[in-house]
Amino acid sequence: MRILFLHEVNYLEKPIFEMHEFPEHLAALGHEVGFVQFPEGLSFSEVRALGWKAKVPGRVLPSQNLTLYTPQNAAGNLLGRLKTALSFKRSFTAVIKDFRPDAVVCFSVPTSGWQALKVCSRLGIPFVFRALDVSHLIRKSVFSRLILASEKFIYRNASAVSANNPAMAEYCKSLGANSTKTSVDLPPIDLSHFASGKSQRNQIRSRLGIAVESKVILYMGSFFYFSGLPQLVDEFSRSAQQNTVLLLIGGGEQDQELRQQVTALGLQNRVLFTGFVGFNELPGYLAVADVAVNPMQSSLVSNAAFPNKVIQYLATGLAVATTRLRGLELTFGEVAGIRYSETPEQVMRDALQMASNPDLNVLGKGNQILLAEKFSRIQAIKAFETRLRKLVEHYG
Repeated sequence: MRILFLHEVNYLEKPIFEMHEFPEHLAALGHEVGFVQFPEGLSFSEVRALGWKAKVPGRVLPSQNLTLYTPQNAAGNLLGRLKTALSFKRSFTAVIKDFRPDAVVCFSVPTSGWQALKVCSRLGIPFVFRALDVSHLIRKSVFSRLILASEKFIYRNASAVSANNPAMAEYCKSLGANSTKTSVDLPPIDLSHFASGKSQRNQIRSRLGIAVESKVILYMGSFFYFSGLPQLVDEFSRSAQQNTVLLLIGGGEQDQELRQQVTALGLQNRVLFTGFVGFNELPGYLAVADVAVNPMQSSLVSNAAFPNKVIQYLATGLAVATTRLRGLELTFGEVAGIRYSETPEQVMRDALQMASNPDLNVLGKGNQILLAEKFSRIQAIKAFETRLRKLVEHYG
């Protein structure tokens, strides 16, 4: 099959997650794969230098090549995003004519999703919307109502809606997605990739200046406004012993605020920032931890989402403390190696308690076994391939 993916982020620079995994593993199965990106963060001259169409190596699988399309009419800033939203139907039609896809898989909503759906409907191309989050609430803005209207349009008119967890599927159906066309397809995870990090634990601890005997609580991911990280840091300052370190891997809109908070609390030597870590190095950094945390504040956004970080924590063999989020509960249920809490502050208290548990390694191993039972990279890719193939046959 010829499969065209699209998202409203930068494919080459966005931290690796399933928007990279599905396309590249499908390419490895012999399919011709294209990807339409929005050049987030690039200047107009950088967009021009990248070009409208380019063959690029995969980021998860460098041995696989994808055809990458980049709209050429705007820079990767807010103004460029608005301009792209208004002109995307024309540019996407040109991509369709060039790539000639059998199916389109879309992660995008306002910048390019609803426009791509209209083009596919007109041309009779099956359009699969891959639902990962509540788009209109990810970032509060004057455009939230328009984005909500775009979500509803997509859910109601897509050929199929594929949700990454049961709570996300519930949300899509609540806004009009057809139950018979909506499925839950768990994302792929390469268990061996993350399990390999344990051998690097002491080396990376030494590089970060973390003593062998220290307990390490770790957060990895974007520093979003609903992350719960400020509350987590406050509770760390109140409850953690001197030999405990909080390691923050990632960055985002709260970065400066968090660094100022850490300085004000006098925690510079115990709260460490690494910035974003590359996919190949990530397993070793995760393995530095004793317990990993997901302190997302409970909301429609976080309850419908399925934090990729939690999958990666489990694959590394870490015990996890998290806020009680519906997507996680419906997927994993109540297990010994995952502690659910009502607030970010309680997440930190639970994490500190778990870190002193003498059976911590047993809890982590149990999480790896749980993940292996529910997630399989090969199974997830093959199931998604089968779903696409049946849809293409139906349209054919």
